Amino acid sequence: MRASVVVPTRDRAAVLRACLESLTRQTAPPGSFEVVVVDNGSRDETATVARSFGGRLALTLLHEPEPGLHAGRHAGARAARSDVLMFCDDDIEAEPGWVEAVVRRFEDPRVALVGGNNRPLWGGVPPAWLDLWWSRAAGHGRALGYLSILDFGEGVFDIDPAWVWGCNFNVRRAALDAARGFHPDALPRELLHLRGDGEMHVGRVVRERGWRTLFDGAASVRHRVDASRMTPGYIEQRAFAQGVSDSYAAVRRRGGTGADLRRWLRPIASAWRDWRLTSGAGASPAVVEWRRVLAAARRAHAAGAAFHREALRRDPGLLAWVLRDDYRGGPSAPAEARS
Repeated sequence: MRASVVVPTRDRAAVLRACLESLTRQTAPPGSFEVVVVDNGSRDETATVARSFGGRLALTLLHEPEPGLHAGRHAGARAARSDVLMFCDDDIEAEPGWVEAVVRRFEDPRVALVGGNNRPLWGGVPPAWLDLWWSRAAGHGRALGYLSILDFGEGVFDIDPAWVWGCNFNVRRAALDAARGFHPDALPRELLHLRGDGEMHVGRVVRERGWRTLFDGAASVRHRVDASRMTPGYIEQRAFAQGVSDSYAAVRRRGGTGADLRRWLRPIASAWRDWRLTSGAGASPAVVEWRRVLAAARRAHAAGAAFHREALRRDPGLLAWVLRDDYRGGPSAPAEARS
Protein backbone atom coordinates (compact mmCIF):
# COMPACT_ATOMS: atom_id res chain seq x y z
CA MET A 1 0.00 0.00 0.00
CA ARG A 2 1.33 3.44 -1.00
CA ALA A 3 0.76 6.77 0.68
CA SER A 4 0.67 10.39 -0.48
CA VAL A 5 1.98 13.04 1.91
CA VAL A 6 0.32 16.41 1.19
CA VAL A 7 2.06 19.54 2.53
CA PRO A 8 0.25 22.85 1.89
CA THR A 9 2.53 25.83 2.51
CA ARG A 10 2.78 29.56 2.14
CA ASP A 11 5.76 31.86 2.73
CA ARG A 12 7.54 29.57 5.20
CA ALA A 13 10.46 28.26 3.19
CA ALA A 14 12.71 27.72 6.22
CA VAL A 15 10.30 25.52 8.15
CA LEU A 16 9.27 23.72 4.96
CA ARG A 17 12.90 22.71 4.48
CA ALA A 18 12.97 21.10 7.94
CA CYS A 19 9.67 19.32 7.23
CA LEU A 20 10.87 17.86 3.94
CA GLU A 21 14.20 16.93 5.48
CA SER A 22 12.33 14.81 8.04
CA LEU A 23 10.55 13.01 5.20
CA THR A 24 13.90 11.96 3.73
CA ARG A 25 14.61 10.06 6.98
CA GLN A 26 11.51 7.85 6.89
CA THR A 27 11.90 4.14 7.54
CA ALA A 28 9.33 3.43 4.80
CA PRO A 29 10.99 2.46 1.51
CA PRO A 30 11.51 5.52 -0.73
CA GLY A 31 9.20 4.19 -3.42
CA SER A 32 6.35 3.53 -1.00
CA PHE A 33 5.23 7.14 -0.66
CA GLU A 34 5.11 10.36 -2.63
CA VAL A 35 5.18 13.95 -1.40
CA VAL A 36 2.92 16.65 -2.83
CA VAL A 37 3.90 20.19 -1.83
CA VAL A 38 1.18 22.74 -2.53
CA ASP A 39 2.44 26.33 -2.74
CA ASN A 40 -0.56 28.42 -1.72
CA GLY A 41 0.65 31.76 -3.09
CA SER A 42 4.14 32.11 -1.60
CA ARG A 43 6.39 35.10 -2.33
CA ASP A 44 9.53 33.68 -0.72
CA GLU A 45 11.86 30.82 -1.68
CA THR A 46 9.26 28.09 -1.12
CA ALA A 47 9.36 26.77 -4.70
CA THR A 48 13.16 26.69 -4.73
CA VAL A 49 13.28 24.80 -1.43
CA ALA A 50 10.70 22.25 -2.61
CA ARG A 51 12.50 21.64 -5.91
CA SER A 52 15.78 21.07 -4.09
CA PHE A 53 14.34 17.83 -2.66
CA GLY A 54 13.39 16.47 -6.07
CA GLY A 55 16.31 14.05 -6.13
CA ARG A 56 15.69 12.76 -2.60
CA LEU A 57 11.90 12.41 -2.53
CA ALA A 58 9.26 11.44 -5.07
CA LEU A 59 8.06 15.05 -4.95
CA THR A 60 5.50 17.01 -6.91
CA LEU A 61 5.25 20.79 -6.55
CA LEU A 62 1.89 22.42 -7.25
CA HIS A 63 0.86 26.08 -7.28
CA GLU A 64 -2.62 26.82 -5.92
CA PRO A 65 -3.47 30.55 -6.09
CA GLU A 66 -6.77 30.35 -4.22
CA PRO A 67 -6.17 31.38 -0.60
CA GLY A 68 -6.92 29.04 2.27
CA LEU A 69 -5.68 25.78 3.68
CA HIS A 70 -8.70 23.92 2.31
CA ALA A 71 -7.79 25.02 -1.23
CA GLY A 72 -4.24 23.72 -0.76
CA ARG A 73 -5.42 20.44 0.73
CA HIS A 74 -7.91 19.84 -2.06
CA ALA A 75 -5.34 20.62 -4.76
CA GLY A 76 -2.96 18.16 -3.12
CA ALA A 77 -5.63 15.47 -2.87
CA ARG A 78 -6.49 15.83 -6.57
CA ALA A 79 -2.85 15.40 -7.55
CA ALA A 80 -2.13 12.56 -5.11
CA ARG A 81 -1.99 9.06 -6.59
CA SER A 82 -2.66 7.05 -3.44
CA ASP A 83 -5.71 6.10 -1.45
CA VAL A 84 -3.91 6.85 1.83
CA LEU A 85 -3.73 10.64 2.14
CA MET A 86 -1.41 12.01 4.82
CA PHE A 87 -1.98 15.73 5.41
CA CYS A 88 0.51 17.65 7.51
CA ASP A 89 1.46 21.25 8.22
CA ASP A 90 4.65 22.70 6.83
CA ASP A 91 5.97 23.36 10.36
CA ILE A 92 6.07 19.73 11.49
CA GLU A 93 8.98 17.34 11.57
CA ALA A 94 7.86 13.74 11.11
CA GLU A 95 9.29 10.98 13.28
CA PRO A 96 11.16 8.39 11.17
CA GLY A 97 8.43 5.76 11.48
CA TRP A 98 5.53 8.11 10.68
CA VAL A 99 4.70 7.01 7.13
CA GLU A 100 5.29 3.32 7.84
CA ALA A 101 3.01 3.35 10.91
CA VAL A 102 0.18 5.16 9.14
CA VAL A 103 0.24 2.82 6.16
CA ARG A 104 0.23 -0.19 8.48
CA ARG A 105 -2.93 1.02 10.23
CA PHE A 106 -4.80 1.47 6.95
CA GLU A 107 -4.28 -2.19 6.10
CA ASP A 108 -7.43 -2.69 8.17
CA PRO A 109 -10.27 -1.77 5.75
CA ARG A 110 -12.44 -0.61 8.64
CA VAL A 111 -10.04 2.23 9.46
CA ALA A 112 -10.88 5.61 7.93
CA LEU A 113 -8.70 7.96 9.99
CA VAL A 114 -5.33 7.65 11.75
CA GLY A 115 -3.65 10.04 14.16
CA GLY A 116 -0.61 10.10 16.39
CA ASN A 117 1.23 12.36 18.78
CA ASN A 118 1.88 15.98 17.83
CA ARG A 119 4.60 16.64 20.37
CA PRO A 120 5.86 20.21 20.74
CA LEU A 121 9.07 21.38 19.14
CA TRP A 122 9.56 24.36 21.42
CA GLY A 123 11.23 27.44 19.97
CA GLY A 124 12.38 28.49 23.43
CA VAL A 125 11.59 27.83 27.07
CA PRO A 126 7.80 27.86 27.59
CA PRO A 127 6.60 30.37 30.18
CA ALA A 128 5.48 28.86 33.49
CA TRP A 129 1.76 29.36 32.81
CA LEU A 130 2.05 27.53 29.47
CA ASP A 131 4.10 24.72 30.96
CA LEU A 132 1.39 24.33 33.62
CA TRP A 133 -1.34 24.18 30.96
CA TRP A 134 0.55 21.63 28.87
CA SER A 135 1.15 19.43 31.91
CA ARG A 136 -2.56 19.01 32.69
CA ALA A 137 -4.37 15.78 31.76
CA ALA A 138 -6.56 15.83 28.64
CA GLY A 139 -7.94 13.07 26.45
CA HIS A 140 -5.76 9.97 26.66
CA GLY A 141 -2.79 11.93 27.96
CA ARG A 142 -2.38 15.63 27.48
CA ALA A 143 -3.38 18.03 24.73
CA LEU A 144 -3.46 21.77 24.08
CA GLY A 145 -5.60 22.54 21.07
CA TYR A 146 -4.68 26.22 20.77
CA LEU A 147 -1.12 25.11 19.92
CA SER A 148 -2.12 21.88 18.10
CA ILE A 149 0.04 19.78 20.40
CA LEU A 150 -0.95 16.40 21.77
CA ASP A 151 0.80 13.54 23.56
CA PHE A 152 -1.13 10.32 24.17
CA GLY A 153 1.97 8.18 24.64
CA GLU A 154 2.61 4.90 22.87
CA GLY A 155 0.47 2.02 21.73
CA VAL A 156 -2.40 1.57 19.28
CA PHE A 157 -6.01 2.18 20.26
CA ASP A 158 -9.31 3.60 19.03
CA ILE A 159 -9.92 7.30 19.62
CA ASP A 160 -12.57 9.86 18.82
CA PRO A 161 -11.90 11.60 15.47
CA ALA A 162 -11.89 14.96 17.25
CA TRP A 163 -8.38 14.09 18.52
CA VAL A 164 -6.93 13.85 14.99
CA TRP A 165 -5.74 17.34 14.07
CA GLY A 166 -4.62 18.93 10.84
CA CYS A 167 -0.89 18.87 11.46
CA ASN A 168 -1.06 15.05 11.44
CA PHE A 169 -4.29 14.13 9.66
CA ASN A 170 -4.23 10.80 7.83
CA VAL A 171 -7.39 9.77 6.02
CA ARG A 172 -8.56 7.16 3.55
CA ARG A 173 -9.51 8.82 0.27
CA ALA A 174 -12.96 7.20 0.30
CA ALA A 175 -13.68 8.79 3.68
CA LEU A 176 -12.55 12.22 2.48
CA ASP A 177 -14.77 11.84 -0.58
CA ALA A 178 -17.71 10.81 1.61
CA ALA A 179 -17.24 14.07 3.54
CA ARG A 180 -16.96 15.99 0.25
CA GLY A 181 -13.62 17.31 1.31
CA PHE A 182 -12.47 19.76 3.93
CA HIS A 183 -14.25 22.85 5.13
CA PRO A 184 -12.56 26.29 4.92
CA ASP A 185 -9.59 26.82 7.23
CA ALA A 186 -6.52 29.03 7.80
CA LEU A 187 -7.59 31.85 5.49
CA PRO A 188 -5.75 35.18 5.39
CA ARG A 189 -6.78 37.61 8.11
CA GLU A 190 -8.81 39.76 5.73
CA LEU A 191 -10.91 36.69 4.86
CA LEU A 192 -11.41 35.48 8.43
CA HIS A 193 -15.20 35.76 8.07
CA LEU A 194 -14.96 32.90 5.51
CA ARG A 195 -13.33 30.53 7.99
CA GLY A 196 -14.98 27.17 8.68
CA ASP A 197 -14.18 24.11 10.76
CA GLY A 198 -11.52 22.57 8.51
CA GLU A 199 -10.73 18.91 9.10
CA MET A 200 -13.09 18.60 12.06
CA HIS A 201 -15.94 18.21 9.58
CA VAL A 202 -14.25 15.15 8.07
CA GLY A 203 -13.85 13.67 11.54
CA ARG A 204 -17.57 14.12 12.23
CA VAL A 205 -18.46 12.25 9.06
CA VAL A 206 -16.13 9.40 10.06
CA ARG A 207 -17.82 9.23 13.46
CA GLU A 208 -21.35 9.35 12.00
CA ARG A 209 -20.57 6.53 9.54
CA GLY A 210 -19.25 4.31 12.31
CA TRP A 211 -15.80 3.98 10.76
CA ARG A 212 -12.74 3.39 12.93
CA THR A 213 -10.28 6.06 13.97
CA LEU A 214 -6.98 4.75 15.31
CA PHE A 215 -4.22 6.36 17.33
CA ASP A 216 -0.74 4.95 16.84
CA GLY A 217 2.09 6.28 18.98
CA ALA A 218 4.50 5.45 16.15
CA ALA A 219 2.58 7.71 13.73
CA SER A 220 3.87 10.85 15.39
CA VAL A 221 5.24 14.24 14.44
CA ARG A 222 6.81 17.15 16.24
CA HIS A 223 4.96 20.43 15.80
CA ARG A 224 6.92 23.67 15.90
CA VAL A 225 5.84 26.14 18.61
CA ASP A 226 7.81 29.33 18.07
CA ALA A 227 8.30 31.91 20.80
CA SER A 228 5.69 34.12 19.13
CA ARG A 229 3.07 31.44 19.84
CA MET A 230 3.96 31.12 23.51
CA THR A 231 2.16 34.33 24.41
CA PRO A 232 -1.28 35.25 25.75
CA GLY A 233 -1.85 37.32 22.61
CA TYR A 234 -1.43 34.31 20.35
CA ILE A 235 -3.80 32.23 22.48
CA GLU A 236 -6.39 35.01 22.20
CA GLN A 237 -5.92 35.10 18.43
CA ARG A 238 -6.48 31.34 18.20
CA ALA A 239 -9.50 31.54 20.51
CA PHE A 240 -11.05 34.27 18.37
CA ALA A 241 -10.59 32.15 15.24
CA GLN A 242 -12.07 29.15 17.08
CA GLY A 243 -15.10 31.26 17.90
CA VAL A 244 -15.57 31.90 14.18
CA SER A 245 -15.21 28.17 13.45
CA ASP A 246 -17.67 27.18 16.17
CA SER A 247 -20.23 29.70 14.93
CA TYR A 248 -19.81 28.35 11.40
CA ALA A 249 -20.31 24.76 12.59
CA ALA A 250 -23.37 25.66 14.63
CA VAL A 251 -24.98 27.51 11.72
CA ARG A 252 -24.41 24.51 9.45
CA ARG A 253 -25.79 22.11 12.03
CA ARG A 254 -29.04 24.07 12.28
CA GLY A 255 -29.14 25.07 8.61
CA GLY A 256 -29.36 28.78 9.34
CA THR A 257 -28.42 31.67 11.59
CA GLY A 258 -30.77 30.63 14.37
CA ALA A 259 -28.15 28.09 15.52
CA ASP A 260 -27.56 27.41 19.18
CA LEU A 261 -23.93 27.91 20.20
CA ARG A 262 -24.18 26.25 23.60
CA ARG A 263 -22.86 22.90 22.35
CA TRP A 264 -19.75 24.57 20.91
CA LEU A 265 -19.10 26.62 24.04
CA ARG A 266 -18.60 23.50 26.18
CA PRO A 267 -14.80 23.31 25.69
CA ILE A 268 -14.55 26.95 26.78
CA ALA A 269 -16.82 26.26 29.75
CA SER A 270 -14.57 23.36 30.71
CA ALA A 271 -11.53 25.64 30.62
CA TRP A 272 -13.45 28.15 32.72
CA ARG A 273 -14.13 25.45 35.33
CA ASP A 274 -10.39 24.76 35.44
CA TRP A 275 -9.89 28.46 36.11
CA ARG A 276 -12.28 28.35 39.05
CA LEU A 277 -10.70 25.18 40.46
CA THR A 278 -7.30 26.84 40.55
CA SER A 279 -8.50 30.19 41.88
CA GLY A 280 -8.29 31.32 45.45
CA ALA A 281 -5.74 32.54 47.92
CA GLY A 282 -2.23 31.16 47.74
CA ALA A 283 -2.24 30.46 44.01
CA SER A 284 1.23 30.49 42.43
CA PRO A 285 2.15 33.21 39.90
CA ALA A 286 1.95 30.58 37.13
CA VAL A 287 -1.60 29.66 38.13
CA VAL A 288 -2.62 33.31 38.38
CA GLU A 289 -1.29 34.03 34.90
CA TRP A 290 -2.89 30.87 33.50
CA ARG A 291 -6.24 32.03 34.92
CA ARG A 292 -5.79 35.36 33.15
CA VAL A 293 -4.99 33.66 29.84
CA LEU A 294 -8.03 31.37 30.11
CA ALA A 295 -10.31 34.29 30.93
CA ALA A 296 -8.96 36.29 27.97
CA ALA A 297 -9.35 33.24 25.68
CA ARG A 298 -12.96 32.85 26.80
CA ARG A 299 -13.67 36.49 25.92
CA ALA A 300 -11.86 36.18 22.58
CA HIS A 301 -13.82 33.05 21.67
CA ALA A 302 -17.12 34.83 22.36
CA ALA A 303 -15.91 37.83 20.34
CA GLY A 304 -15.02 35.58 17.40
CA ALA A 305 -18.48 34.00 17.41
CA ALA A 306 -20.08 37.46 17.60
CA PHE A 307 -17.88 38.69 14.74
CA HIS A 308 -19.07 35.80 12.58
CA ARG A 309 -22.72 36.36 13.43
CA GLU A 310 -22.40 40.05 12.61
CA ALA A 311 -20.74 39.22 9.28
CA LEU A 312 -23.66 36.90 8.49
CA ARG A 313 -26.13 39.65 9.36
CA ARG A 314 -24.40 42.21 7.13
CA ASP A 315 -23.77 39.94 4.14
CA PRO A 316 -26.53 37.57 2.96
CA GLY A 317 -24.07 35.97 0.53
CA LEU A 318 -21.99 34.70 3.42
CA LEU A 319 -24.76 32.34 4.56
CA ALA A 320 -24.68 30.60 1.18
CA TRP A 321 -20.92 30.15 1.64
CA VAL A 322 -21.37 28.68 5.12
CA LEU A 323 -24.03 26.25 3.92
CA ARG A 324 -22.14 25.23 0.81
CA ASP A 325 -22.18 21.49 0.22
CA ASP A 326 -18.74 21.07 -1.33
CA TYR A 327 -15.66 23.34 -1.26
CA ARG A 328 -13.47 21.22 -3.51
CA GLY A 329 -13.88 23.23 -6.71
CA GLY A 330 -14.56 26.72 -7.98
CA PRO A 331 -13.67 30.05 -6.35
CA SER A 332 -12.92 30.27 -2.65
CA ALA A 333 -16.08 32.30 -2.05
CA PRO A 334 -18.84 34.10 -3.92
CA ALA A 335 -17.80 37.63 -4.83
CA GLU A 336 -20.28 39.23 -2.43
CA ALA A 337 -18.76 37.34 0.51
CA ARG A 338 -15.13 38.32 -0.16
CA SER A 339 -15.36 41.89 1.11
